[in-house]
Amino acid sequence: MSKSSELYLQEQQEEFELELSYQEWLRDNSMNEPSELELNKMEQDFIIKPYFSSNRILSNRLLNHTDINTRLGA
Repeated sequence: MSKSSELYLQEQQEEFELELSYQEWLRDNSMNEPSELELNKMEQDFIIKPYFSSNRILSNRLLNHTDINTRLGA
Protein backbone atom coordinates (compact mmCIF):
# COMPACT_ATOMS: atom_id res chain seq x y z
CA MET A 1 0.00 0.00 0.00
CA SER A 2 1.28 3.45 -0.79
CA LYS A 3 2.16 5.99 1.85
CA SER A 4 -0.67 8.36 0.85
CA SER A 5 -3.33 5.65 1.11
CA GLU A 6 -2.01 4.66 4.54
CA LEU A 7 -2.23 8.28 5.67
CA TYR A 8 -5.72 8.54 4.26
CA LEU A 9 -6.86 5.41 6.11
CA GLN A 10 -5.24 6.68 9.31
CA GLU A 11 -7.07 10.02 8.98
CA GLN A 12 -10.35 8.21 8.36
CA GLN A 13 -9.78 6.06 11.45
CA GLU A 14 -9.01 9.13 13.59
CA GLU A 15 -12.12 10.93 12.32
CA PHE A 16 -14.23 7.89 13.07
CA GLU A 17 -12.84 7.60 16.61
CA LEU A 18 -13.40 11.30 17.22
CA GLU A 19 -16.99 11.09 16.01
CA LEU A 20 -17.59 7.99 18.08
CA SER A 21 -16.20 9.59 21.21
CA TYR A 22 -18.39 12.65 20.62
CA GLN A 23 -21.48 10.49 20.17
CA GLU A 24 -20.64 8.63 23.38
CA TRP A 25 -20.20 11.93 25.21
CA LEU A 26 -23.58 13.11 23.96
CA ARG A 27 -25.20 9.89 25.06
CA ASP A 28 -23.65 10.09 28.52
CA ASN A 29 -24.22 13.80 29.07
CA SER A 30 -27.49 14.48 27.35
CA MET A 31 -30.31 15.58 29.57
CA ASN A 32 -33.41 13.48 29.72
CA GLU A 33 -36.77 15.01 29.05
CA PRO A 34 -38.36 16.48 32.18
CA SER A 35 -40.79 14.33 34.07
CA GLU A 36 -44.44 15.21 34.58
CA LEU A 37 -43.65 16.43 38.09
CA GLU A 38 -40.84 18.68 36.86
CA LEU A 39 -43.06 20.12 34.14
CA ASN A 40 -45.80 20.89 36.65
CA LYS A 41 -43.30 22.59 38.97
CA MET A 42 -41.95 24.74 36.12
CA GLU A 43 -45.48 25.70 35.14
CA GLN A 44 -46.35 26.68 38.73
CA ASP A 45 -43.15 28.73 39.02
CA PHE A 46 -44.04 30.55 35.82
CA ILE A 47 -47.60 31.27 37.00
CA ILE A 48 -46.41 32.55 40.38
CA LYS A 49 -43.60 34.73 39.03
CA PRO A 50 -43.77 35.26 35.27
CA TYR A 51 -40.61 36.57 33.66
CA PHE A 52 -42.27 39.80 32.47
CA SER A 53 -43.43 40.93 35.90
CA SER A 54 -40.02 41.95 37.17
CA ASN A 55 -39.52 45.60 38.09
CA ARG A 56 -37.49 47.65 35.70
CA ILE A 57 -36.32 51.19 36.27
CA LEU A 58 -36.19 53.13 33.04
CA SER A 59 -33.99 56.15 32.78
CA ASN A 60 -35.52 59.55 31.94
CA ARG A 61 -32.78 60.16 29.41
CA LEU A 62 -31.40 57.76 26.89
CA LEU A 63 -28.13 56.19 27.91
CA ASN A 64 -27.31 55.23 24.34
CA HIS A 65 -28.40 56.90 21.11
CA THR A 66 -28.10 60.41 22.51
CA ASP A 67 -28.98 61.88 19.11
CA ILE A 68 -32.63 60.76 19.37
CA ASN A 69 -35.16 63.39 20.50
CA THR A 70 -37.55 61.74 22.99
CA ARG A 71 -40.08 64.60 23.22
CA LEU A 72 -43.42 63.85 21.58
CA GLY A 73 -44.24 65.99 18.58
CA ALA A 74 -40.66 67.12 18.15
